[in-house]
This record gives sequence, C-alpha cells and structure tokens, in this order.
Amino acid sequence: MFSLSMFVIHADAQQDIQFSQYVFNGLILNPAYAGYKEVTNLNLVYRTQWTGLQGAPQTISASIDGLLHGEKMGLGFAVTEDQLGAQSSLNADISYSYRLLLGNYARLCFGIAGGVNQFTIDGTKLTTINSDRALSNLQSSTLGPDMKAGIFYTDEHYYGALSVTDLFAAYRSTDPSYLVIRRNRHYYLQTGALINLNENIRLKPSIIFKEDFHGPTNVDLNTFLLFSDRLWLGMSYQSSMKIFQNARLQHGLVSTDAISALVEYYVNERLRIGYSFDYSTTNLRNVSSGSHEISIGYSFQPRLTNAVCPRFF
Repeated sequence: MFSLSMFVIHADAQQDIQFSQYVFNGLILNPAYAGYKEVTNLNLVYRTQWTGLQGAPQTISASIDGLLHGEKMGLGFAVTEDQLGAQSSLNADISYSYRLLLGNYARLCFGIAGGVNQFTIDGTKLTTINSDRALSNLQSSTLGPDMKAGIFYTDEHYYGALSVTDLFAAYRSTDPSYLVIRRNRHYYLQTGALINLNENIRLKPSIIFKEDFHGPTNVDLNTFLLFSDRLWLGMSYQSSMKIFQNARLQHGLVSTDAISALVEYYVNERLRIGYSFDYSTTNLRNVSSGSHEISIGYSFQPRLTNAVCPRFF
C-alpha cells in the first residue's frame, strides 16, 4: 500500500511500538523494571495491528530479566522487531537497574538501557499507482545507538514509574534525503494500585501517559480483576488529549483511539498466557477487523517469599 508506506517514510509523530499488554512486560518501556519480579522471567509478545489492512504493523518482542547476586541489581535483555508496510525496525538493548530496598516491601529502582536500533525501508514492498522503478528499487537502512532510562517505585499496594526512550533521537540525521523514519523521544508516566476486594478477588486500576511533544498526549486507562491469583480479566480505554500546545496539530482530531479486552491466565506458578483484542473507534474500524496480541511469560524459578506480589504489578 503506497500511501501507508509513504506516510511511514515521512512520519514525525508518536511512533513508538505499542503493546496492549505492556503491564505484564514493563521492561519494554522502562529499564528500571529489570529484576522487578525478583525471579528470572522470560516474556514473548506477538502483535498484529489493524488486521485486514495491507501493510499494517506487525510486532514481535522477546525479553528476559532477573536479579544479579543479591536483591539490589537487576539485568535484562530485550529484542523487538516491528514491520509497517515497507518500513521495518529492529531494536536490541541491555537493561540494568539498581534497587533500593525501602523496608520489607517497598522498592525504588533506577534503570538505564543501551543498545542499537536498525531502521530499514524495502522498495520491493511498495505498491504504486503508476509503475515507478526508482521506488521499487529503493533500499535504505540505518544503524544507530539506542538508550533508555527510567525509575520505578512499588510497595504492597501502589506503584509508579517514569521513563524515557529514544534518548539519542535528537542526534540523528535531519537531511531531507534521510528516507527511514525519524524517531522522537518518548516519555511514559505510569501509576496504579492493587486493591484486595476479598480473599479471592483483587482489583488493579492503572493509567499511563505517553508523550513525545510532537502530537497529542496518549492516555491508556486500564482496569483488571484478578481471580484466585490466577485469572486476569481487564479492559483498556485508549485515548488522547491536548495537554501541551502544538500548532501543528489539526483541528477535530478524534480523542478515542481504541477499546481493548484483555485476559491473562497463570497455568501454574511459572507459566502465564495472555491475549488482548483492540477494537478501533476511529475510521480504521471500516477497513480493519481489530488488533490481536498474544503473550507468554515464563519464570525459571519460584518467586522469592519476600517479594512484593511482583507478578501482580
């Protein structure tokens, strides 16, 4: 699809990879999460967005993290590949976190991640109205450094996190002939709570703000119910709002982007399987049948007895 692919080449707005189940894989957005479950944990995620739309995003991510010797340091590794039309990106980074133990349950963690990003455009995947051999022969790729940073706090009942990704974005080429996507720094602010309704049911509301100062602020409102510490059922409302003045934003933008339904099931103490479905509330619903996301989490050993319900946060 030529129009979609050309949009990707010149994109200059929020374009960080999106996951609906990020609450179960915090390392993707914040390196301070490395080791937060206090066990060695593996996460796999596959997402296909706007199913039925040619050239729509498809994303796969794998990450593993755990504690180093003792409880004060965490280490993680993540690889993410994203395909959008003729544009693709590959990211690999290593995360390190330092954890302050504030009493028996509270943790304050500081994290940093470094790695590489590769962005590629493949002209053979472009479909044009009129045959254009120059475009069909187009091949462009760039490789550059990547860096993230963040902080994360959690106790028995609450958590909060602040992170920034694409820290080197401002130092990449501004040459108009630069054909692959130009990244922007992205900032994430998260907070949530864990409320015991009774012996078998917990409530987990949370909110995340996503900002890059080039488009509207994206906001996700999430609510989960946890049954018998095994089954999660949740809903997510994805929207946007104009918090910061931006003259480039067009008028009449639709604020609601999607509504998601999520289910996560712990097969046992080590294995988690998740699925989410996003229904778009924009005009994309007329050309796609929604977005699907599947995740698998596996812990290589039982969690520590003094952990702060880590799998619930």
